[in-house]
Amino acid sequence: MNKEFDKTLGVDFIQSVPKKPGVYIFRNIDNSVIYIGKAKDLRNRLAQYKNTTRKKNHRKMRTIVKEATSIELKICLSEKEALLLENQLIQNFKPEFNVSGAYSFLYPCLGIARHYKKPKWMGICYTTNPEAFQDSAFELFGTFRSREIVLEAYRSLNTLIGFFAHKDFQEKNQYSEISYSSVFIYRQVDPSLQKDLMRLFRGESEGGLETLIDILLENPNARKEAADIQGHLKNIKRFYRKEAQKLRIMQDKLKIKHCFIPQQDRDPLFIQCQN
Repeated sequence: MNKEFDKTLGVDFIQSVPKKPGVYIFRNIDNSVIYIGKAKDLRNRLAQYKNTTRKKNHRKMRTIVKEATSIELKICLSEKEALLLENQLIQNFKPEFNVSGAYSFLYPCLGIARHYKKPKWMGICYTTNPEAFQDSAFELFGTFRSREIVLEAYRSLNTLIGFFAHKDFQEKNQYSEISYSSVFIYRQVDPSLQKDLMRLFRGESEGGLETLIDILLENPNARKEAADIQGHLKNIKRFYRKEAQKLRIMQDKLKIKHCFIPQQDRDPLFIQCQN
């Protein structure tokens, strides 16, 4: 039992909470929002805060209750409506104890640039600053959720392409001033690989991995580093299955045709397509 809960909100508070879907907002002594949560049943959810123990997995709830001086409830018609409202409020307030979903501007994108006059020329970019690429040659894909997974796949892809393609540093320099981004430009990249990588980034097919493997098998230097190659391929496959494919499924379900979704729209769209 958490005595802080009763001290802050009152012994009988739980009985006054409706058993309905909604959002709860904890505020501190300065009236600043410190945590926002949603619930299918508000009374049941807040009872969990009241009944916390000293178990490790209760630590966050105990800390929130200790810091809080008041709570605000917003009743919703459904759990999905509560999810959407929670996401909107988290992005607006960016509470101290909300991490997931609070900083959508950090969600990453990948991009590919091609040149119709130079069929073997290709650019690849990683960015959390997609607006900077609006007028560039890059077509963006995403936005994705995990920076770790996406950045790891991006680095692995560039390592593998480096075995058989030539870096164009002169072309790369024009993107050097773009913040929160990384760009590589290559020459001698087979057009079929470029197309397959675009399909991979769109979450449509793993064919880009197969094409990469075929090219690398013909490269003596790559064959010498087979174990490392497998690790890099695994990173790209993980990105495809955990990020690109999931995004594609959502886009298909909502009949979204374009490949790029603005960072702030990603989470609400995923919530919208839930049953």
